[in-house]
Amino acid sequence: MSAYPEALPPGPIDQYDNQPPLTAVQRITNIFYAPSKTFADLRRNRSWWLAFVVMALVGYLFTTTALTKVGPRGLAESSIRNNPAQAEKMQNASPEDRARMISITASIMQVSLWAWPVFILITAAIGALLLWVGCNFILGGSGTYPGMFAVMIFAYLPGIFRSLLTSAVLLFGDTENFNLNDPIGTNPGFYLGADSSVFLKTFLSSVDVFSLWILILMGIGGAIVARVKVKNGVAMVLITWLIFALGKAAITAATS
Repeated sequence: MSAYPEALPPGPIDQYDNQPPLTAVQRITNIFYAPSKTFADLRRNRSWWLAFVVMALVGYLFTTTALTKVGPRGLAESSIRNNPAQAEKMQNASPEDRARMISITASIMQVSLWAWPVFILITAAIGALLLWVGCNFILGGSGTYPGMFAVMIFAYLPGIFRSLLTSAVLLFGDTENFNLNDPIGTNPGFYLGADSSVFLKTFLSSVDVFSLWILILMGIGGAIVARVKVKNGVAMVLITWLIFALGKAAITAATS
């Protein structure tokens, strides 16, 4: 979280080195319409704390809205209802066991909602490692791990729109059928019925507008920070995501 400028790693000088410095606020706003400027500025200064604070505040707005409008028990019941394995287990359980399952799930979900900024840091740390390895050892770049961590944090920023839209759905829409794992129709899987192929529904649920936006930003940012071609960085990230999404869909279908 250092605000000190990062020394430029060895590599060819390119157009991103000639960009005027950005303020912390400009780096956040540029990520939505001129992301290359934000990522180029990370070569100069990899500070990411303000972007993280913005995500945390918006995230807690969603947390407060969800716990107020739906409640921990409602969120737990929705999670169980939308998970075929858990739903079957709940159906076959005794009333006492059902109450216990709902209580445990509600407690876990409540803690997770309040602790989600910690999960962002953990997933960013893991993603940064993968991005650093891919950009440096596969694409031949020269990025640093702290630089890739900053890329991950900034790449997550479009997620604030997902949180805001979901909060709006909770405030003004139907909360009875709310699904925390897939709350808004920004992916094709959202519109498939319960009798659809588990593999297809799981895979298409991964083809989410905001997820793809974030993935593309990861590719752009990793490439710029590592000083490799942007198209190669984006291609590497999307191919990795495709393999993961197909694997996830296959495992989900096999265990359902």
